[in-house]
Formats: sequence, C-alpha cells, structure tokens
Amino acid sequence: MNEAFPTLTARERAFIQAHLHDDVADLLLQGNQCQDVDLKKMAAQIAARQKAKDKLPDWYADERLLFPPPLSVEQGSSEATARFKASLVSGIKLIDITGGMGVDCYYMSEEFEQTLYFEQQPEVAWTAAHNFEELGVADKIEVRVEDAIDALSQKPVPSDWLYADPARRDDRQRKVAQLADCTPDLTKALPTLFRSAPNILVKTAPLLDIDLAVGQLGFVREVHIVGLDRECKEVLYSLNQSSLAVEDIPLKVRILKADGSTQYGFDFNRQEETHAEPDFREPQGFLYEPHAALLKAGAFKSTATRFGLAKLAPNTHLYTSEKPIDDFPGRSFEVVAVCKPDARALSEYVPNGKANLTIRNFPGKVDDLRKKWRLKEGGDVYLFALTLQSGRKVVVVTRKAQSV
Repeated sequence: MNEAFPTLTARERAFIQAHLHDDVADLLLQGNQCQDVDLKKMAAQIAARQKAKDKLPDWYADERLLFPPPLSVEQGSSEATARFKASLVSGIKLIDITGGMGVDCYYMSEEFEQTLYFEQQPEVAWTAAHNFEELGVADKIEVRVEDAIDALSQKPVPSDWLYADPARRDDRQRKVAQLADCTPDLTKALPTLFRSAPNILVKTAPLLDIDLAVGQLGFVREVHIVGLDRECKEVLYSLNQSSLAVEDIPLKVRILKADGSTQYGFDFNRQEETHAEPDFREPQGFLYEPHAALLKAGAFKSTATRFGLAKLAPNTHLYTSEKPIDDFPGRSFEVVAVCKPDARALSEYVPNGKANLTIRNFPGKVDDLRKKWRLKEGGDVYLFALTLQSGRKVVVVTRKAQSV
C-alpha cells in the first residue's frame, strides 16, 4: 500500500473521543482554539464515527480505527448484516471486488484462509488497510487499489467465492437501483467474474425488484432478504455457474438480531406464494403487521397460510386472528375497535389526540391524514387505516399485544 495518508496520533485519538458527541459544524468554527490538530481531518473522522454509532457499534468504540468519508460509512454494511453474510460463504479464498470501508470484507474473511480486497479510491482503500492491520487480519487480506473488473479480466484469480456490492450512485452522486446503472454493471461483468470464482454473492438495493434482478443475473441459486430492526436492509443473491436452470428459486427472509444471528426465518418460493389460498376476514381479536423484509420478499399470502392467519383483503397486507400467536415475524397488536375514518369517530378512542398512524391500502398520506383527523404522533394507541375485503375503508384501533 502507498501510505500517502496519515494515521491517527495519540493526540488526535484523544481529541476525537473528547468531541465525539459535538456538533461537527460548530466544531469547525473553533479553528483558532484547536491549532494543535488538523481540525478538518478531525471533523471528518468525528462525522463518520457519528454515522457509524448504531450501524457499527464495535468499530465506533475502537479508538484505533480510521474512518473513510461519511458517504462510505453510509453506503457500507452494518456489523449485523456483515456477520450474516459471513454465514453464507466459506472456503480457501474470497475476492471482494467492491471493498469500500471493508466491513463486509473483514467479517467474511473470517471464513477463508485468504481474501483479496479491491477498491478504486486510494483513501478508502488505505483506510481499510490500516483498519485490517489494527484488527489483526492484515496477513489474511491483500488490499489492491485498482479496478477489480479490469484486473480480473487480465488475470483471473482462482477463488471459492466472490463478493460484489455495486456502488448505487451515478456520476452526480444520485441514488440508483437498477443493476445496469450501478458500478460495476454486473449484467455485463459476470462472465469475467465467473472465470475467477464459481460462486458469487451479490448485494443490491432493497428497492430493486427481486424477480427482475433474478432474470438479469441469470445464475441465481437462492435469494436472501435481510431485515434488521423494522427495515429491509439488503437483498442478497447467491449465484453459481451451474444454477442457470433453477426454476423456482428459494426466497429466504432473515430478520436479524443486533449480533447478526437470525431472530426470525421464513423460507418460501414463488410457487408456494402463487398457490396459497388464505382466508379473508374482518379484524378479529389480534392484528399482525409483517416485517418489511417479508413484504419485500412478496410473501403476502404465504405468511397468512404458514401462520394460520386470515388476511383483511387481497391487497391489504395485514393479518388477523381470534387468539394470539407466538413468534410472528413482525409486530402484533390487540384490536380495541374498528371505526369510521373520521375525526369524530376516532376521538372516542384517542381522547388526547395522540396516536401512531399506519396506512395500508388506503387513500392519502400519513401526514395529511394526521392533519385531517387532528392527531399527534406518539402514545400507546396504534391506528391502522385500511381497506377491508368488502371495499369498506376503516380505521382499526389497536394497542401493542402483551401476550405474544
């Protein structure tokens, strides 16, 4: 590596820790009071660490580590999702063609004897190399500052797995999602990549349509839809050269705990979803809101039949049961009432005007409905504005279920 970028001195580390919770903009205005450090450098490190606090708690707490520009932290994986990806791969050698901050590379490298990390931005690559050294894995991870596609097209590197997380921003830093708009364009690069490894793990934006991506990639063996907290964080495509003829690809929803282990798992396929025949009923004693990862996967009917629940309507992806069920992959609520969608009807159940509002298959936007119904955010009442199978539009008044 070309050590063109400085490391952190003891004084700089102490400064970062002392100002870790400061407003970075305010800190930059204190230039005359901080002449013993490079304030611009310190501000960049503090801003990046602040972005990493919840996403990368172990890295955030490690004073030795350098952080790349905040955008690289924002675009990188969390520790939880990186650990999960590490559970999907193993072998002798791994190639990470889109190294970035190196979080995925670091955790996945634990499953291999050697790892090759590619990154085109020198500062980002050097920062990763510094961190690999501090984390004690520099002897296992080779860092190369070059375009991976160019390098591997000239000289393939025999490996067991290759990992790709294409950059999802265009030349104007606008977010993109389609595979052809990302860098590198995997729809064109796959032949080159398969010359180095028979197995490829691809991470895409959650916005990208799963069936479209499967069709464009063409070698998909299975798809992992990854949820963390209440969000769908990633969609991962496991590719293998021999998987061209796979007809009904397994779709594996994994909702993770903070340590990357699986809290809820839900496996299904499109055939099961197509043939599932759920019951449709009006709200009963309990209401269930599926996790965003289940919705992204398209497990709309399968969720109902698998858990023995009824749907409220074909396009209203909420479920109901008379008795509570355990271990539902999402949020569970006890139904208090079903009322008309107007301020007067709601006032009986929300006397202080404070409630959490969600809309499902219902016209309008949350903010507009809040104003119309004179509601404030918060409290322990949860309102679901939705459409029933009959076409009737209602608000289901609920509270968090305590017994499930």
